[in-house]
Amino acid sequence: MSSAARILEMAAGVCGRSGAGLTGLGDDELLELMAAYEVLGRAVSAQQVRFAGEVGVRSRSELGDEGLSRSQNFTTPVALVAKVTGASTRACKARLDLGRTLRGAVLLGGGEGPAPFPVVARVLDEGVLGVEAAAAIVKQCGVLADRGCSPEVVSLAEETLVDQTISCRLTADETFRAAIHLREVLDPDGAEPRDEVLQMQRSLTIAQAPDGMYRGTFALGPEQGGVWMSSIRAMQSPRVAGPRFVDEDEYVIADGRTQAQKNADTVTELIARAAGAEDMPRINGAIATVNVHMTLDDLLAGRGVGWIDGIDQPVPASTVAQLRCSSPVAATLFGDKGEVLYHGKAKRLFTAAQNRALAARDGGCVWPSCDRPPSFCETHHANEWVSDDHPPGRTDIDNGILLCHFHHSHLHKSPWKLTMHDGVPHLIPPRWVDTEQKPIPTTRRRTIQRPAA
Repeated sequence: MSSAARILEMAAGVCGRSGAGLTGLGDDELLELMAAYEVLGRAVSAQQVRFAGEVGVRSRSELGDEGLSRSQNFTTPVALVAKVTGASTRACKARLDLGRTLRGAVLLGGGEGPAPFPVVARVLDEGVLGVEAAAAIVKQCGVLADRGCSPEVVSLAEETLVDQTISCRLTADETFRAAIHLREVLDPDGAEPRDEVLQMQRSLTIAQAPDGMYRGTFALGPEQGGVWMSSIRAMQSPRVAGPRFVDEDEYVIADGRTQAQKNADTVTELIARAAGAEDMPRINGAIATVNVHMTLDDLLAGRGVGWIDGIDQPVPASTVAQLRCSSPVAATLFGDKGEVLYHGKAKRLFTAAQNRALAARDGGCVWPSCDRPPSFCETHHANEWVSDDHPPGRTDIDNGILLCHFHHSHLHKSPWKLTMHDGVPHLIPPRWVDTEQKPIPTTRRRTIQRPAA
């Protein structure tokens, strides 16, 4: 039976069972039918790979302008397949690579040599093995062949991985991991040269875009990637065991960041903390410092912008106010005639002893539902460091509140306010949350005053 006839027979079988629609299926029947459609899909995908591979063979470079892709006015077979199928360039390239790998070499007489991976080719055509799993097996078996392993060893690896994938019903990701593991078992001496290749590919590029955002790309080897991911996971892991219950007030002010945004904030926090470590390199004896410029009038009024040295785009007044609370920032404040009114940073920062006292009082970020410990918090001035009442403002314990970087930034940019009542930080919600704007006491205090007898 031809591949097309087998696919049509499979399609007739699954379509006849799904005539009632998905909503009319029971749970078991739904899952069974979904698996049947997946088998049908794998059979179709196998033919997509086969056809793409044939296009690649007919477009091989030695054929020149007589090759299929060039004769159709396409520079590459990938472009031709993408145009004909409407699939993405990435998907078409994957099909071509796998299709050409599964084909035997083209012989001088025009025939085709034996298939290098016959077991994978057979189960792929039968719809038993998926394209992603097939690609994972073929790639790692190819690595073994390139490393000089005997054909018997390569064949053993192929058969083992196919049998394991099918019998254990592995996902494509599980097959990939199994293939990596078997590769290392069969070729332990290849670990060093493979790691050398990965290490040579490591990179980190960052550039400022016209809109002020910094964008970049990075590539890390397993060791560096492990350091990054373990650090990020440790900082993002919940520090309170058991379930969490968030009341209505906390729900309104819950953390709405995406995971990607959390990752960016976490890496920034790690770099900032490392830059402030005692054994880090210094520039003229000082830690890495952000220099920001702004007029005093704009800072007091909460309007206008500040300018950071080396950055083309300005930052709003709210960001300047947040940075000045606790970050290593050297601020320069200008008058309306351009004269320098203030330059420096030391007097506005809380001392180490004051921060220890705040840690004992607040226990970490005071924002409801936040679990950041004191060591990962910044100290916010309840009364702004530069304000009408305090020009420059007080840096006293009763004027300090611990906030994590995210909630510190959020506070300066949102209508929420933080104030002190009887030595306890209280959140004041905006009117759209509470028309009466009743202060909400924070819940991170570790000691509670006992009521009078």
